[in-house]
Amino acid sequence: MNIKQIFQPIKIGKVEIKNRIAMAPMANLGLIDKEGTFTRRVIDYYVERAKGGTGLIITGAVKVENEIEKLKMPSFPCITLNPIQFIATASELTEHVHAFGSKIFIQVTFGLGRSAAPAFLEGPPVAPSAIPNYWDPTVTCRELTTQEVETMVKRCGEAAHIAREAGFDGMEIHAMHEGYLLDQFTIALFNRRTDKYGGDLKGRLTLPIEIVSEIKKYAGKDFPVGLRYSIKSYIKDWRQGGLPDEDFKEMGRDFDEGLQAAKIIEQAGYDFLDADNGTYDAWYWAHPPVYMEHGCYLPFTDKLKKTVNIPIIVAGRMELPDLAEKALSEGSLDMVGIGRGLLTDPEWPKKVYNNEPEKIRPCIGCHDGCLGRMFLGKPESCTVNPAVGREKEYAIEPAHTRKKIMIIGGGVAGMEAARVAKLRGHQITLYEKTDKL
Repeated sequence: MNIKQIFQPIKIGKVEIKNRIAMAPMANLGLIDKEGTFTRRVIDYYVERAKGGTGLIITGAVKVENEIEKLKMPSFPCITLNPIQFIATASELTEHVHAFGSKIFIQVTFGLGRSAAPAFLEGPPVAPSAIPNYWDPTVTCRELTTQEVETMVKRCGEAAHIAREAGFDGMEIHAMHEGYLLDQFTIALFNRRTDKYGGDLKGRLTLPIEIVSEIKKYAGKDFPVGLRYSIKSYIKDWRQGGLPDEDFKEMGRDFDEGLQAAKIIEQAGYDFLDADNGTYDAWYWAHPPVYMEHGCYLPFTDKLKKTVNIPIIVAGRMELPDLAEKALSEGSLDMVGIGRGLLTDPEWPKKVYNNEPEKIRPCIGCHDGCLGRMFLGKPESCTVNPAVGREKEYAIEPAHTRKKIMIIGGGVAGMEAARVAKLRGHQITLYEKTDKL
């Protein structure tokens, strides 16, 4: 394995990152408190990935407000709910991440819109227009007023000021991606407005343009701001998604419009794009499961990279080291986004750097512990790494007295017992009566 590009430094704006590995943003539902701030479990979770060598940590979505689109708490963190407490806990997070030489960007969300499950809301779902809720089409979303949208834009600026005070190195906006609220404003299928936030493509992009302007006003022009960005929506119809290589009429943002919009977004002042495909209507694009190809976004981001001049982060089953290196070498992206692969193995960067890819614990693309538990309202975990979200509780400490241990049985339990005991420093002998483990 000849790895060179992955460990080259890169600058996003004026922020230098030590390598090309970014932890893709993933929600932390169930791991926050009622004040909307980070708990010790969340801090440990991110610090473990920084300790493993990740160059850039991007947090899961943090709400910029919880009054206009009111979610039941605790659900998502909310940066403006209790700013003093948020700065206190977030400062501890950023200081610990920085201690390992990593940078950390906070991802803030404009909201969920039609993608919010009514059961998680205190009140009706909101959207750019009166459109059906994704989860329950019998529920019609309330159209946001112009004043409400402007208030939410201002909250984005306030959030950036708080984030900078807390020590975050930059910010990613959630999201012109996956059909969330901001994305709904930019897609004609969902946006029927007649005010400044509707109309043609430029009109529908007014909102993300205003957001970056407001953030730069509050946090400074040198504070990097990126956008989680779906190049193509893959919507066949309401709640129906298109498959790879399927011939269908795109009802959302098609590829050409995605490239055109990216140019406008760059001109507006965004410093990077975190690119993918899909919406809730085609959820498997935004959260590619085991049957999606590794690097499934690369045919799209290769052209996006030729369209804009700002750095592009790309995830989408990119956890194979050779694939990541090849994509960087060929110029299809600037940073490799790894999400679930860093859940299964926080030491992915170290093992790649040490040329030990065979030691990487692989993501199996099952969605059970991460996405599956999130939709059940449970804290994030992982099928193959139960320590996710429990990093301190399941931490492997060196044994005070090293022993010779005999383990009988090479099944899952026996192999895990052998693995943990070996990591603690014991001498292990594993016995299995068959010829297979």
